[in-house]
Amino acid sequence: MGRRALTLLAVSLSILLAGCTKSEQPQAVDSNDTLGSTAANAALEPAQTAPSASAWMNDCSADIRAIEASIATLETRGKPYSVATVLEPLNRIERQIADGANFAGLMENVHPDNSVREHGATCTTAYADIATRLSLSHGIYEAVANTDVSTAPADTQRYHFRTLQGFKLSGVDKDEQIRAQIRNINDQLTQLGQQFDRNILEDVRYIEVTPEQLEGMPADFIAAKKIEDNGKIRISTRYVDSIPVYTYAHSDEVRRLLRQEDRSRGYPQNEKVLKSMLELRHQLANLLGFDNYADLITNDKMIGSANNALEFIKRIDAMAKPAARQDTGELLARLKTIDPEATQVERWQTIYLEEMIRREKYEVNAHELRQYFPYNRVRDGIFSLVEHLFDVSIRPWQTETWHPAVESYEMYQGDQLIGRFYMDMHPRDGKYQHAAAFINQVGIAGEQLPVSTLVCNFAGGTNPAEPLEFSEVRTFLHEFGHLLHSLFGGHQNWALLSGIATEWDFVEAPSQMLEEWIYDKDTLQSFAINADGEAIPGELVDKLRAARQFGEGANTAVQMFYSALSLEYHRLNPNSFNLVDKMLELEATYSPFPHQDNTYFFANLGHLNGYSAIYYTYMWSKVIAVDLFSEFEKQGLRDKNTARRYRDTILAPGGAKPAAELVAEFLGRPYSFDAFSKRLDYSSGKE
Repeated sequence: MGRRALTLLAVSLSILLAGCTKSEQPQAVDSNDTLGSTAANAALEPAQTAPSASAWMNDCSADIRAIEASIATLETRGKPYSVATVLEPLNRIERQIADGANFAGLMENVHPDNSVREHGATCTTAYADIATRLSLSHGIYEAVANTDVSTAPADTQRYHFRTLQGFKLSGVDKDEQIRAQIRNINDQLTQLGQQFDRNILEDVRYIEVTPEQLEGMPADFIAAKKIEDNGKIRISTRYVDSIPVYTYAHSDEVRRLLRQEDRSRGYPQNEKVLKSMLELRHQLANLLGFDNYADLITNDKMIGSANNALEFIKRIDAMAKPAARQDTGELLARLKTIDPEATQVERWQTIYLEEMIRREKYEVNAHELRQYFPYNRVRDGIFSLVEHLFDVSIRPWQTETWHPAVESYEMYQGDQLIGRFYMDMHPRDGKYQHAAAFINQVGIAGEQLPVSTLVCNFAGGTNPAEPLEFSEVRTFLHEFGHLLHSLFGGHQNWALLSGIATEWDFVEAPSQMLEEWIYDKDTLQSFAINADGEAIPGELVDKLRAARQFGEGANTAVQMFYSALSLEYHRLNPNSFNLVDKMLELEATYSPFPHQDNTYFFANLGHLNGYSAIYYTYMWSKVIAVDLFSEFEKQGLRDKNTARRYRDTILAPGGAKPAAELVAEFLGRPYSFDAFSKRLDYSSGKE
């Protein structure tokens, strides 16, 4: 998950999810105009016929001017204040900002034309500024505050509450001088965040190795690589290369060198950028009356405060420690069979050693497993799973795209069109390097459909039958969980509540829960089929299930390092610590593995822009996701009644209710840590 906060008011309008960072609509459109604004339509032309970036900028500028005019009109609207005269016009403005900003952010990250990407960034900045302008409008705030919603429907009351909350957290009640400072800081943060992301996106690194150094790699991986004039093969830091190398390459040195390059992306330039971001965020928090930015950003989340987040991190860390010690002990024992002098497991060794243990102890061989996961079958299998569970159909959508490799689909419930989505699934130069679900267009009931885009970097771009790693299938399911949330939840009356619009620390739960189906035998055997037409054997699925918990403790501990890094960088005064030193301190405290020399994780952890202090949300959401999944475990993973109840109570409401209420309605009780704790106990042999 990932998104870039435009302002504390506008941030809830849209979320860019799954794995890393991103940003969060010009004239209102009807449900047939799925691309949104004029600017969006222009950017969606195929790459070979794309209009000039300057033409798109002109459209973007026109949209911003129209939004500014709408804001000015609403600011001068006098009494009486009502839902029709205040909230509905505000909703239209928020929808325009969201659609424009969303699409600009998408183009900034995926368009093949660099000039369009650059103008996408410029447009994103412009939408961020107008969103800040809106969030600091004292006239509109007063109008909203004086609008009586006591007899309005529940969703309108929820929208009213969330809107006032956003205004207050944005600083609308401060004096004019402070509001001007806030707007200036937000503008600077948007530009710094874009630079932080760009430094990561553009910094693709390589190592050169001989074919002999790739011993252990799958034959199809090596066959697809070009041998350069110097007799060597270039291996990139993109996932399509790095995951297989970390998993299969026997050469410890190759894995070490690749990870060193991978975890140094964005360095040194992002050290200065991040430091400036932290300083400005701290200033912003102080202006708004908070001790630190972590307290500000957690104020409207489920967790409530930075101290609560820190206590959560410590609690999960303590729960994970026994399992993590067992995991690292097994890894070290296996490493000693290779290197009897080894005293600790290094980070570049973990995935390789885990693969060895799964192969030897659990008889799960990732090399053999991948034959069952050609990209096209995985895609179609996930479609079939969703169609079965939720009684929908996914059909090709004939429309223009920004690149020939991009696929487009529509989702129907019977004859009713629910939403549309794009899939930009394969790596290319200049494209976002992680995995995320981007929002193209926020859905509004009766007015416009939700439209989203899945962005990944999987094999299969040149040959759809290229295999995915098992972990990549999990990623696919994860991102598709976000997509479902955006489409099923994208039919609200209010933009602020539509789609993935719950509290931010809940948004990963639906995506993490869908990952669970990767261990369901019926689901896997429906699409995990090799080139000979053979479905994955049932006994192999049983072995996968038996092996799934190995490494869970160590991985959870590493996640707590990431969470602590994100939180502490924003909880502490940025002038009181050094980025590298604090990273090393937190890594030593939480991670079960030592730091790899000459790596600078903070420079390429894109979440430090998109998520700022709240990386903890992944684990917070996972605790809830495991609890939600317990209902499917009771009733059966293919049970349509449970799936329908889950869709209706968790996904479809969008942000119309607090997340805790949604969960309690589905479970029949408040969420708990019990199911998650049981998993960790299982992984340490205590079940």
